[in-house]
Amino acid sequence: MPYCVNCGVELGGSEEKCPLCGTEVYRPKNAAKGGSSDALPYPPYKPLTIQRVSKSSIIILITLLSLLPVLLTLICDLSINRGVTWSAYVAASVAFLYLCIVLPLPGKKRRPVFCLTADACAMIFLLMFIERKSGGSWFLPFAFPLALYVSAVLIVLTLLGCRHIVSPMKITALSFLFAGIGTLLIELLLNRAFALRDRLIWSYYPLTVLVLIGVVLFYIDCNKPLKERLARKFFI
Repeated sequence: MPYCVNCGVELGGSEEKCPLCGTEVYRPKNAAKGGSSDALPYPPYKPLTIQRVSKSSIIILITLLSLLPVLLTLICDLSINRGVTWSAYVAASVAFLYLCIVLPLPGKKRRPVFCLTADACAMIFLLMFIERKSGGSWFLPFAFPLALYVSAVLIVLTLLGCRHIVSPMKITALSFLFAGIGTLLIELLLNRAFALRDRLIWSYYPLTVLVLIGVVLFYIDCNKPLKERLARKFFI
């Protein structure tokens, strides 16, 4: 039994207008059976077709955009200095960024550990190139061990997260612990490479704070009632 869409009065099956307010009676079932889209009070549904862009097109676009700063700086360097001097740093840095962005794109399988390993090797070669080009002597005593440490930490944390070996909160706690150890390593390498001091001074402060934060996160993750209570409290 239909009802008036305006005043809600119950209508008879053969009535075309509401006897109370005169509103035309609309029967959606009859309109759908008619088959004409003009009689419907709403436009026909047409699902949108999402066109996916191929990964090769994205790689070509990134390649062309990467060539722009390299070519511009190379032309400026050649016109001013009559040779390749400072533009080599730009080209090497753009090549490193290009590798970091493009390497994860091809292939359907995610390979974060492989990509991080390749990026770490590229970063080490970039630092070595900058040292050789600038004529310094800081790569082996300072940059190389620090780059190895950062790369190893990132690879280990990524491996633990991808294989679900430990919980996300434990990974966060490990990140704080490794960051604290990293500050200690930075001061040790600085003192050794550049002969700044013969003892540690400032690295104790960030080391203490970061390690304590990591220990607190470990404790929260191991204490399930406390973890659930904090999750409800902070909507985590």
